[in-house]
Amino acid sequence: MRRHATGGFTLIELLVVIGIIALLIALLMPALNAARSQALTVRCQANLHDIGRAMQGYANDYGGRVPRGYYYSPFYEQGYILWAEALAGYVGHRVEVADLSIARDGVLAQEFRRIEVYQCPAFPNDESALDYVSSSWVTGTDDSPLLAVTRVKRPSEIVYLAEANANRYPEQFWEHDVWQANQLPTDGTGAKNRETARILNDERHRGQVNLLYFDGHAATKHYRELTPHDFDYGIAEANVAASPQ
Repeated sequence: MRRHATGGFTLIELLVVIGIIALLIALLMPALNAARSQALTVRCQANLHDIGRAMQGYANDYGGRVPRGYYYSPFYEQGYILWAEALAGYVGHRVEVADLSIARDGVLAQEFRRIEVYQCPAFPNDESALDYVSSSWVTGTDDSPLLAVTRVKRPSEIVYLAEANANRYPEQFWEHDVWQANQLPTDGTGAKNRETARILNDERHRGQVNLLYFDGHAATKHYRELTPHDFDYGIAEANVAASPQ
């Protein structure tokens, strides 16, 4: 008598199917990870674009000047105000902290964590309250706290904000600016500045750094390509140093 097939799968057939599915997943994962990384890069770049509009609004209100370096009293009264504090009102979140000692940064951190555009979605340290650093590059004798944007040579090529290194202290914002070569991601030979870098030099965006330029546009560049040329304003004489506040 002829036997009828049951229509089920044998163990070997099931193992073959599972193996094929696993192989497809392994082939697709790199593409999915790349797409996710690109999406996070675009979101981060959009944050900088919004901050760029805030920078331009602030400059319009304060004689074309923007803050570039930060420190506590008595330097704060001289114009060394934090860019993120100054621009907060232009991104819909006004921040006012009367304390001008180092303790003020803890209060600022609580406020900054509530400002979405100050947070990169791919930043590896969840405790970070401010994921970007400013350029306070010292050119010639110019070490003034406020920079006249209109006097920046090549504004479409000079960086105002860059993504921060993951090792920055979450609540010490005086380290959130870049003013000399050893704070760049590499030492010029391609080797990382592991101890002193203030700009991204990891693979959170596959090594790409989101940057905001003085003309207001945002773009990316690999961290190994960043040099002092990207930050040097090209202004030898001092800018206006008085505080706009």
